[in-house]
This record gives sequence, C-alpha cells and structure tokens, in this order.
Amino acid sequence: MRTSHVGSFPLDYSYDNVKRAVLDMNRIGVDVPPYPQLRNFVEIYLKPLEDAGCLRSSRGVYFLNIDNIECSKNVKIKVAEAEDTVKIIEEHNIQFNVLRAPVTGPFTLASRIYIPGAGSGGGLSSTCLSKKELVIDLLTNFIINTVKYLVELGYNIVFIDEPVFNYLIGMKRILFGYKEDEVVEILNKISSSYPIEFGVHVCGRLNPKIVEIILSVPKIKYMSIELHDTPTNLELVTKELLEKHDKVLSPGLVSSQKPVIEDVNEVLSLLRSVYRKIQVIDLVSGDCGFGGLKGSLGDKEKEYNVAISKLRTVVDAVKKFKVELK
Repeated sequence: MRTSHVGSFPLDYSYDNVKRAVLDMNRIGVDVPPYPQLRNFVEIYLKPLEDAGCLRSSRGVYFLNIDNIECSKNVKIKVAEAEDTVKIIEEHNIQFNVLRAPVTGPFTLASRIYIPGAGSGGGLSSTCLSKKELVIDLLTNFIINTVKYLVELGYNIVFIDEPVFNYLIGMKRILFGYKEDEVVEILNKISSSYPIEFGVHVCGRLNPKIVEIILSVPKIKYMSIELHDTPTNLELVTKELLEKHDKVLSPGLVSSQKPVIEDVNEVLSLLRSVYRKIQVIDLVSGDCGFGGLKGSLGDKEKEYNVAISKLRTVVDAVKKFKVELK
C-alpha cells in the first residue's frame, strides 16, 4: 500500500516552487509523487494547442480554431512542471521508483474549449464536449501523444483526470448522445497506448454509472475517488466488484477543499473502514489536488504548509496502518 498525491499545490508556478514541492514530498515520504501541478490543470494541456494554432484564447477562455484542427497532430507538447520535476530528481539524486503524471482527460479538456459562434454563455453545449468527433479525433489523439511525451520523460503511472464526468454522465443518460461503450473506448484507447499503469481520477460525488464506466475500461488499473468529504462514494464500490474488473481503489482520505489539517487518528480510522470493505487499495492520497486551497487563508505560505501537512498526515496514517496489518 503506497502513498501518492493527485497533483496540484497552492503555489504559483516557478522552478523554485516545483523544486520545493518535490523536495517536500520526498522529505515527508510520499511513495509515488506526481509532478507538482502549479498552473491550472486545464491550461497546462491547452496551452500547447494554443501555441500550435489549434486554439485561440481571450481573457482566459479558449476557442477552437476550426480552420486548423489538423494541427493537433503536430503539436509540440511541453509540460514545464513535468520536465522540471525530472531535472530536480536527477540533480538531488532522489530515489523515486515510480513517478505519477496527472493528465487532464479529453472530455474535461473539451468542456473548456468553446466553439466559435456558439458563445461562451451556453454552458457545455457551447463547447467541444458537445461534438463527439472533436473529442475522439482531436483531443484523444492529443492526449495519447502527451502520454508518449511523459513516458519518455520517465513517468510510469498516468492518471487521467476527468472531473467533468460528474456533469456529463448521469444516472440514466450521458449528455450529447455519448454511449457508454464510446466513453469506455476513448479511455481504453488512451490507456492502451503505452505499456505502463493507468488510473482515472474523478473528484466529487459519483454515481453508479460513472463507477461502472471506469470499471469497464480494461486497461485502467486504478480508480481514484474522494472519500473524506464524500464518504458515500464508498457505497458504490465493493471488493468483489474491483476484483471482478481487476481494479485497485486509490482512496482520498483528507479534504482537498477545507484548509484544516486532519488529525492522523481520524485519517487512520477512515483508512481502516475503507480497507475492511475493499482491501484492494493502493496509491492513497487526498480527495483531490490541493490547488483549490489557494486563496483560502489569504496567505500562500500558510496554504502551502496546510497542503504539505495534509499529505504528511496521509503518509503517517498509512505507515501506522501497515504496522497494524503485520
């Protein structure tokens, strides 16, 4: 049972801040660290598309360049934080055996790209998410190329982050005419692209259909969900269901929204409860990334220290629990 982190921290992007987060994760004993996401998790992946001319942005809103869609095949992909992390690990001779890459999935990226003429006030129906062919042809292939880039950097676990699933996938139907097997196929196409481990992370309150779809993706190994702020998510998963689909639960055990450091015994108690029911557990983390803590205390240092302390609490709780299991 290893500890990990979903990705973001409440710091502004700079090489020194990436270095700080990497060294702190090593210091507190995180087993499978991600590259620290210090920019918006959507912007990180849309910026290369903008630089290639596939998109244009206006006041932080992205619009599709419908005359240059094919450019996505030749995008020069660069994730500064991911490259910084590898360099820092090498410079400081840090011994991480596994590195995690949080990658924003094609559905969530599509939900943030508006179609020219549709305006930006029509919600998801004005975005590329409403055009199935754009998700399949443009963004899925772009994410596969992004995975290739990250694997070549040295990352060996990729988590596809799809928070938009909570809006796209309902109990009875999926918006915009998507079929369940189409969503499964897109996720499987990405997770079959390279012989590494893949997971899917969805934050917030899930429904049975979201869980069913994730479990149905053959090449996905880990399902990362929040259990601290949304404990009812645990009702949707059983040990038998995970074993049937050859999946592992990656539980979130501390809040990613509340700027309060949880007591280690509280986290340990939650971990015991999850293990009693599930048993197939790995990559224990917080509910989500900690980027949402930015601005919560009006002091960047305090916000970052809360984030690191939350991660330390996860690490300490897992260590205590592993002793109990012996």
